[in-house]
Amino acid sequence: MAKVALAYSGSLDTTICVHWLREIRGMKVYTFSANLGQIEDLRPLADRAVDLGSTASHIADLRNVFIDEFVFPCVRANAEYETGYFLFSALSRPLIARELVKVAREEGCEYIAHGARGSGNDMIRFRNSLQALAPEIEVITPLQDLSVNTLKEAMRYARSHGLKVDHVKRAEANVEQNLWGSHIHVGNLKDTWKETPENLYVVTASPADAPPRPTSIDLKFAEGAPVALDGETLPRVELIDRLNKIGGRNGVGRYDVIENRLNGSKSRELYEAPAATVISAAHKALESAVLEKDLLHFKEPLSRKYAELIYEGKWYSPFRESLEGFFRAFQRDVNGTVRLRLYKGHVSVIGLKARATHGSV
Repeated sequence: MAKVALAYSGSLDTTICVHWLREIRGMKVYTFSANLGQIEDLRPLADRAVDLGSTASHIADLRNVFIDEFVFPCVRANAEYETGYFLFSALSRPLIARELVKVAREEGCEYIAHGARGSGNDMIRFRNSLQALAPEIEVITPLQDLSVNTLKEAMRYARSHGLKVDHVKRAEANVEQNLWGSHIHVGNLKDTWKETPENLYVVTASPADAPPRPTSIDLKFAEGAPVALDGETLPRVELIDRLNKIGGRNGVGRYDVIENRLNGSKSRELYEAPAATVISAAHKALESAVLEKDLLHFKEPLSRKYAELIYEGKWYSPFRESLEGFFRAFQRDVNGTVRLRLYKGHVSVIGLKARATHGSV
């Protein structure tokens, strides 16, 4: 019996994948789930996967790896795709792909599978990452093979095969979240004249309802990465978690944007990224104080290109890796503390202390 390693989140789509791979294709399924700081409790996933017919379930806490190896390089690069997308989903895909390849090799799997649909961004990101990491392992895309492209089609498949979908969210929106941000998937906001309903947001308070007085914080950086909040050195996961909470209750980090997708289409996207917004503002301010003019100006288009490469699923490309090396080379000078004011959706830099470097203030 052939073996397949499946990226499994417990969603309706990946539930269908387990069933189709096991019951229709007759494969042994080994699921892999990653803890990247999402809302959902991952502990029930192992039992759920086994109940669906998987042979074994792997769950890994990758939060520290995600921050160190994927998020912080983006902080140093000031990576932001277009306006407001700090690449949280795009960053998670190459990490999930890397761990999925590990599981496949450990279990002796001939195949890897994931639940991305059609020709969307995730399909391309997984394809590029898996091809770079394990070109010898064949990739199966169950939803594409089944021509399941909508929630309605997915529910029809699940019901026709008697799958338990009680756990599937029937909320107005589906939220994909990790430590670095949240992506709110909504099917009824194609009308760009229609205002986003307030109840769709899950991390940030409405700026109108945010506290009447501003919140001031001090954020310390060492070699381009945040290390301390208000004088307290914190583990990186806790630091970002605190900034998400502080920024969120002050209405910071909401983005309702029109985005250019990989397939050439434009789509309306809703994002929440309080910590990323605060850290980005502070990092840019600190760079402006310590880096020489020529380097600052030269970096700007490279930051944009770096974000585009990640958005396009090219994390493992030599180009992106070379750019990361360039950014890291001068981030050793980006050290200091930035004072910020958070108030009703806005972030302002109100103070800055930087260690003296060539050309710094």
